[in-house]
Amino acid sequence: MALGTTVVVKRLWSLITESNTSIPRDSLKLFYEQHNAIAAFAAVVETYLDTHCIGAWNGEISTNMDVQNGDAFTITAGGVRVQVATDIVFDTGTDTVIATNAYWAAGIVSIDVDGTTGYVDWGAEAVSEAAAIALLSAVTATGDVVIGYFTVNAASGQDWVAGTDAITTGTGGQVAAATNYYNIPNVGDAAYDASAIKLLSTVESGD
Repeated sequence: MALGTTVVVKRLWSLITESNTSIPRDSLKLFYEQHNAIAAFAAVVETYLDTHCIGAWNGEISTNMDVQNGDAFTITAGGVRVQVATDIVFDTGTDTVIATNAYWAAGIVSIDVDGTTGYVDWGAEAVSEAAAIALLSAVTATGDVVIGYFTVNAASGQDWVAGTDAITTGTGGQVAAATNYYNIPNVGDAAYDASAIKLLSTVESGD
């Protein structure tokens, strides 16, 4: 799709120059910027359609410190559909995820194309849940397919260390005050966000 658009743009430019048609420089600049934004966005969409999550992982606590998918779901990896069984464990690691008491952190949950090996990649801590989720845009998932994310809130007066402190409803260490699970697979996808923002801003502002 992006290649076809490029061919059209080049042909249009040839027709303009051959006919000596006069078009304001600013209009041409906007035309090319819109084309580049659409091409970049189309490439990201194509990648997403080729490898993405179908259905909801419905996260829940696994064994005190880790999380798992509460339901089976399907992923598309390289255009091939793979069924993911229930209760795949996603190891939260051993890092001090939240060093400031009562702060929040969010982790991207991803899985390999085999549908059996899961990962958690943490974002930086933040004063609120919304702020922690926003910081996921800087996180790169380890697994091939992102299936969602979850958030953890350290209890008042405490930090939170993965693998040592339990998530909410678990036991062990300084148990998290709150743990929330989200079935949003494209969170943290910086390429998707940047392309969409560029496309919208270019079309709407004309800059």
